[in-house]
Amino acid sequence: MEKTLSRKRGEPVSVIDVIDDLRRRAPSLKANSYYLLRATVLQQLRDWFSEGTLTVEKAEKLVESLTLPHAKIGGAAPKGRTSSGRRHHIKPEGISALATMARSRKHPTFDNLAGLLEYGIKVGTRPCELIGARLIGRKLYIVSAKVSVANQRGLAASRVIGLLSDFDDFDLAEFSQLLTRLSAELASVNGDRARLVRRYGGALRRLRHGEAWASRVTLRTTRSQCRATLARARFTAPEIASILGHASAETGPSNYGRANKGWRLPPNYAPLAVSTEMLAKVRVGARTKAKLARNQPVTLTESRAAFAGEYPHEFKPM
Repeated sequence: MEKTLSRKRGEPVSVIDVIDDLRRRAPSLKANSYYLLRATVLQQLRDWFSEGTLTVEKAEKLVESLTLPHAKIGGAAPKGRTSSGRRHHIKPEGISALATMARSRKHPTFDNLAGLLEYGIKVGTRPCELIGARLIGRKLYIVSAKVSVANQRGLAASRVIGLLSDFDDFDLAEFSQLLTRLSAELASVNGDRARLVRRYGGALRRLRHGEAWASRVTLRTTRSQCRATLARARFTAPEIASILGHASAETGPSNYGRANKGWRLPPNYAPLAVSTEMLAKVRVGARTKAKLARNQPVTLTESRAAFAGEYPHEFKPM
C-alpha cells in the first residue's frame, strides 16, 4: 500500500500517510474493502512490533487511529457498485455446449472463441495470455499479463506451463493450431492483446444472448474454474499459485473458484506440471503469515486435528 500511495503522490510516504489516506477514503469504500485494507496495515504493524522497530505506545496509537465508527465507513460509497458479477464455476457440459454453439457459427472469431473456452479451462491462463503464446512439445510459453516488481505482483514476466494428463496428441495438435491462429490475429492488430480480448469477449456475449444458464459466463470463468479443479485434485495453494502466476498463495482461494466446485478428476491424475522454480517464488499470504507467527493452524484440516483430536482411520486426510 505504501508503494501504491507513493507512486500516486510522486514522493516517499510513511505508514502514517497510509493510515491518513485510508481514514480519508473510508466513507467512499465498501465496508469489506476498508476492513481488508485495514487488516493489511495491521499486519505490517505486527511485523514491525515483532521485529522491535515499533514500541507498544506507538503501536497502540496507530491501531487506535485505524478504529473508526462503523457509520463512517462506506457512507458515501456508490450504491449498487459490485464486481463484474461473472460466474466463477461452470460444469464440463456447460463449456462443451458453449464451444459447440460457437463452432456452429462457422466464423473464425467464434472458432477461436471455442478454443479459448475449451483450452483456457485446462491451462488456467488469463484470456489475453493465450494470445501470442507458444507451444513447444508439452510446454506452453506465455507472457504474463500482470507483473509488477515494485508491488511484488506476479511471479515472472513470462511463465512456462507443463501440459500433462489433460492433453493427448490430438489435443496438442489442435491447441497448437489455435495458438497459431491467435498469433496471426495478434499480428493483424499490431500486438494489441487487449483489443483481441474485447473482440472475443463481445463474441461470447453475443453467443450467450438468450441463454439464461450462461448469462454470467465470461472468458475469466475458465481461469477461475481451473483453479477450483486443481484445488479439488489436492494441489496445494502454493502449487496452484505457481501455475496461475500468483505471487501470493492466498490470491487463488480469495478470488477464484472453490475446491468443492472443481471438476472430478481420476485418481493420480495430474493435469498440469508444477514448476519448482515458480513454486519457490510464491510467498505466503498475510493471513497465513499471521497464523504462523501465532503458531495457529493454517488449514481447516490442521484446525480440526488441533481441536478434535485424531481423525477416525476411515476419514484420515490423504
